Amino acid sequence: MIKNYILEDHDFNRLRDIVYKEAGIKLSDVKKILMQSRLMKRLRELRLDSFAEYYDYLIENYNEEKINFINLITTNKTDFFRENDHFEFMKNVVLPEYQRRGMKEIRIWSAGCSTGEEPYTIAMVTSEFFGTNKSPEILILSTDIDTQVLQKAKNGVYPEDHLATVDPKYLKKYFATEKNEDDEVYYRVCDSLKESVYFRRLNLLQDEYPMQKKFDIIFCRNVIIYFDRDTQRKLFAKFYDYLKDDGYLLIGHSENITSITEQFVLAGRTIYRKVV
Repeated sequence: MIKNYILEDHDFNRLRDIVYKEAGIKLSDVKKILMQSRLMKRLRELRLDSFAEYYDYLIENYNEEKINFINLITTNKTDFFRENDHFEFMKNVVLPEYQRRGMKEIRIWSAGCSTGEEPYTIAMVTSEFFGTNKSPEILILSTDIDTQVLQKAKNGVYPEDHLATVDPKYLKKYFATEKNEDDEVYYRVCDSLKESVYFRRLNLLQDEYPMQKKFDIIFCRNVIIYFDRDTQRKLFAKFYDYLKDDGYLLIGHSENITSITEQFVLAGRTIYRKVV
């Protein structure tokens, strides 16, 4: 039982400094209640009596516990076909362009992929476009800092209400239905769709990324809104380096990079190309 379950300002400030250091996320004062509620279960698991004790535990077991801590704090809101005009742009503009060029391989990066809805949507769109014809090899790298959501993404199992935005023909073609012991319906992504999607843990703030090749398309949507401007600027510089000269960068509809960097030019609604 937690004896002191109130997150004091001092402890909140110390903990949010770690969030910023490890994930680049700047938590405002209004997020204190959110942090308190998300950490309480972890305190119970560790049988700690206060958030001050948890901070000490975190520091003493930093390399192991920081992953649990960041997993609890990060937000992972996503949907299939979220901000669908981006996928329409892919289908109507980007993929036809790549087809005309006879590309043998298309490399796509879903940065901040959360529980996998975005990369699986990308996989469905590319699969539908190229069909059974001789198609390029599609490689979709999907990364997130949160190991728990990455595991859910790898499993590819979603409750029925998460599929409301998916066309019924896609459900039939790319998902298998199953029921749990409570007779609730779940949808499992078919292995054929998973073949092109790879999930890896990646902290966007780390100095070096392990990827050896550049990407044709980078999705980083509804991620940069959690970073301060200096972090955003550094991140876009990295995306510039990892994007091919003729590639596309897609960010969230509520995000804007024009006041942060001049390395990209607008090609559509929150769709950008490199300035070369």
